Amino acid sequence: MSIKTKFLQWVKTPLFWAVAGALVYAAVMMYITIHLLHDSYHSSAFDLGVFTEELKYSLQWKILYSPAIGGSQFAPHFSPVLLLLVPIYWLFPHAQMLLVVQVLLVAFSGYLVYIIAREYNYSHKTSLIIEGLFFINPLVWGVALFDFHEVVFAIPALLVMFLGLKRKNWIFFGLGLLFALASKEDAVVALGVFGAVLIVFDYWQHKKVEKTSIIIFLSAILTYGLGVAVSHLASGGEHTRLLSYFTSRYAYVGLPLSQAIPMAVKTIVSISSLFLIGAYLAPLGCLPLFSPRYFMPALLILLSGVLSTWHGQHSDLTQYPAAAIPFLFIAFIEGLPKFRQNQEIQSIIKRTKNRAVTYSIILLVIISWLIVSNGRIQVASLPNKHNAAINQVISLVPDNVTVTASNEIFPHLCTRTVTYLDSIEGENIAASGSITNAVWGYPEKDTEYIVIDTRNDKSFDVYQVEHANEYKLIKNVDGVQLYRLNK
Repeated sequence: MSIKTKFLQWVKTPLFWAVAGALVYAAVMMYITIHLLHDSYHSSAFDLGVFTEELKYSLQWKILYSPAIGGSQFAPHFSPVLLLLVPIYWLFPHAQMLLVVQVLLVAFSGYLVYIIAREYNYSHKTSLIIEGLFFINPLVWGVALFDFHEVVFAIPALLVMFLGLKRKNWIFFGLGLLFALASKEDAVVALGVFGAVLIVFDYWQHKKVEKTSIIIFLSAILTYGLGVAVSHLASGGEHTRLLSYFTSRYAYVGLPLSQAIPMAVKTIVSISSLFLIGAYLAPLGCLPLFSPRYFMPALLILLSGVLSTWHGQHSDLTQYPAAAIPFLFIAFIEGLPKFRQNQEIQSIIKRTKNRAVTYSIILLVIISWLIVSNGRIQVASLPNKHNAAINQVISLVPDNVTVTASNEIFPHLCTRTVTYLDSIEGENIAASGSITNAVWGYPEKDTEYIVIDTRNDKSFDVYQVEHANEYKLIKNVDGVQLYRLNK
């Protein structure tokens, strides 16, 4: 049998279309994240640059160290899964490598959603539709478009864990649970809630508790305790940054009740809160509500965003919903049959035949796009003349020198230089994340080079740099200026 014949036979199999959908998504998303965002200078030091730095310094035995966060990543977050990326960075020492890894993880997650739907006895066609709903979901786009974040590992890991639970395959279950726990504390907390909910449901329905429920709950408790202990050590004698990172996102924490309650209520009932709730539920037709045991962990993550007073977590579609996505889709897959078994719904479906399903899918696609269009897709653009000017200027910066650069230029330099954010911009960015001992560049620290994009960098005091005797302007292209320290 020829290779062509084998390929044509494979094309006719259901598996081909599931894999093809994931590959098409990966190709499209790589083009957007690398070419339309990173190459056009819409990626940032926080967070693509920071994670790239951490891998670079790990090769120098400074484990997950970054000057921009003032120490090791283990201080603000417990994400040992990042260590798996160190050898990959050794082979491909570029910031874009992280974007590729993230896209592949999300694409694989979509394929897993298809496999799980098939495990629940959905037809091939319906399973493909569910996979498609995953790839157009606003929360998935939010994660994929905002630089790189380690919590993305939790999406396929949790789905593998669910697949293991469904098949009673304890290798899949164990590996999925392990990688989810190692991704980030967000997933650890979600798993703790999930384990507790399973224990309650097990006892309520069967008057006994499954071992898997206890394993999930206890492993989450132990992992979070380990994360706090590691964070305390990595925080260098300061407060435990893993804990303070969360409290710094909720401005009413510690205020008198007379002030805290009105502030919390105002946050909850705001337009941005309603938008966030809609982003979690509307693209899935609110069907996850029909499966509370899977929806509860996602609800916790949703509440953590709705209650936050920091805009990046409260209203933006970024990395924060990542750990909720697998729970939402499993709840959707479980909840759909309950919805369809409703007699009134069945009556409508019978009367409208396939039109109801078609209209529902079209509506979900429209809702998803309307929500996605409010996210970072707005800034995606082809690299332009000004981007080419930045490339020309930063190419003149030698390797292994110290450089002060802006948030957007940082990821393009940090792989080959010792790169710092300017102190004003850096402190503004870090204010929301309890980063108190970061190392900033000019003017707090003299660096060998300074790159200033006068068209976009509002935090730099260009006049101060131009009139500082210690720096000399050596290149100016389209308002992108390169200064060198006089030695």
